[in-house]
Amino acid sequence: GDNRNPLTGEWVDDSAVLQRRPLAVKISNSPANFVRPQSGLNDADIVFEHTSEGHITRFTAIFYGSAPEKIGPIRSARLIDVELPAMYDAALGYSGASVGVSRRLLGSDFKPRIIYSYEEGYYRTGEDKPYEHTLYADPNGFWRALDAKDQNVPPTFNTFNAFSSEPPAGGALASKVMIDYEWELVEWRFDEEDGRYYRWSAGEPIIDANDGEQASAANVVIIAPFHMEDATICEEARNDRCTALSVQIQLWGNGSGIILRDGRQFDINWHRENRNDMLTFTDADGKPFPLQIGNTWVQLVPTWYEEPVSIEE
Repeated sequence: GDNRNPLTGEWVDDSAVLQRRPLAVKISNSPANFVRPQSGLNDADIVFEHTSEGHITRFTAIFYGSAPEKIGPIRSARLIDVELPAMYDAALGYSGASVGVSRRLLGSDFKPRIIYSYEEGYYRTGEDKPYEHTLYADPNGFWRALDAKDQNVPPTFNTFNAFSSEPPAGGALASKVMIDYEWELVEWRFDEEDGRYYRWSAGEPIIDANDGEQASAANVVIIAPFHMEDATICEEARNDRCTALSVQIQLWGNGSGIILRDGRQFDINWHRENRNDMLTFTDADGKPFPLQIGNTWVQLVPTWYEEPVSIEE
């Protein structure tokens, strides 16, 4: 319906919020002592977690149905961000990018809706920490910046996910999942009282600074699309030597994965056949897999990790 958010399956009180452009915003996750607690995680419809370089992870959060008071800290884009705005017909908010990634972004089909760090919406907090960790954003400012260049228009979604408050048949118990990114041990723990998964890292709860609540998800998706280093793009150099190449996460085509919802795990297949298709899911019979109504976190796991995922009943 006109009042249902197609990214979460939730009803919205005012259908006008669905007439604005989704925002894909780059949020830092490292180092923990400078960037946590982050702001806006619980208002994102979808959060993608990926490795940026080495074993450091970073988020791209998609905001559409809700507008948090602030988002951040905002950091630089990676190659995955050449894909995500196209998938969700979103604008991109970020602090900058390496030369190679910038070239890809500026050559993309969504270049007109990139929100540069000198445009409305961004601000520095003035906190006593390294300058690169002080950039935040007001999403309403982002939408005004898009208005100014005639880019704040309703999105066109080419594909859709199914949603249901009732879990599908089958699956196996999954009270806790751990994803080992080597430098970041992510945990999702199921709460039977509210039916949601809550995020922990290195044994500490991850909090959204906007509301003081722990980050949580109705759905946790774990997939491992093919990862490869791009030898033409250096993300980090020391002493005139490249120490970290950019990682291309090939989030296209299809593959297998796991979805956790309602305290159970389900084997699924993920799909993105065309550039402007969002990530969708099917079951073993090829039928649409129903996500729980609510927000989703997508854990993109490098293919070079050996058994990084463990799930407890």
